[in-house]
Formats: sequence, C-alpha cells, structure tokens
Amino acid sequence: MEGALKRFEGKVQFVLYPFVLNSRSEVATEAALCAGEQGRFWDFHRLLFRRQAQWSHIVNPLDRLLEFATDLHLDTAALASCVKSDRMLKLIKADLAYGASLQVQSTPTLFVNNERIIGARPEVELVRVIQQELTRAQRPTP
Repeated sequence: MEGALKRFEGKVQFVLYPFVLNSRSEVATEAALCAGEQGRFWDFHRLLFRRQAQWSHIVNPLDRLLEFATDLHLDTAALASCVKSDRMLKLIKADLAYGASLQVQSTPTLFVNNERIIGARPEVELVRVIQQELTRAQRPTP
C-alpha cells in the first residue's frame, strides 16, 4: 500500500482508523498511538505488521511491544505509562464505532471514496482503484 500512496502523493489523502479485533490488537493499537506521541506512529505501525507473529498470540503483549519500542529508540517508560493509562481507549473505541457504522467486519478494509476493498490486495489493484477514482473525480459534472 505504501508504494501506491507514494505514487499518488499530493493527490490523495490516507486516513487510518484502527479497528481492533481483540484485546491483543487493542494493546498494540494503544502502543502505536502512544508511539505517535513521540512522533513514531508509522514506524511502530510498520514494525507491528512485520513482527506480528512475535506478539499477536501473546495474552498480554505489552512487554514484547516495549522491546519493539526499544528497537525504535523510543522512550519505553513514557510509552508504557501511556498504554497503562488507557488514555487512548476513547479514541480506539470511537474508531471502532465508526468502523461498525460503515459495516466493517474485518481488517484490512479500505475505502477509496465509496469503493470498499476488503482484505489485503496487490499494490497494482490499489493503484487501479485510486486511479479510477481520481479520473472519476476530475470529470466535469453534467
């Protein structure tokens, strides 16, 4: 997806609404949002996906996520404090409610304007859909 977004840089806006599916992904989402307070949301987000097998089956993955934060040279004490405070839960719950209002039932679910894309797709397909929507948006209305 990153390649598709780079291709259309300045032409499209990417907005992420985390859609947590279980308590483990909730903790990971909290950690990513807390990493965002240190300016590293996307770095942490990418690391979560690359290392998903290392944390996604642990009942309480916070310790493992803090190891990831160390690898990114984050302030792990601040990140742990942030996650344990649960201050990101309000945002996570609001995003979950928004996703539910759009009838999102699985991740990833992408929307390119009103075009719904469910599941991981090849970059070429995302490029096609984005280009199609850009072309449609540039057509003059009758």
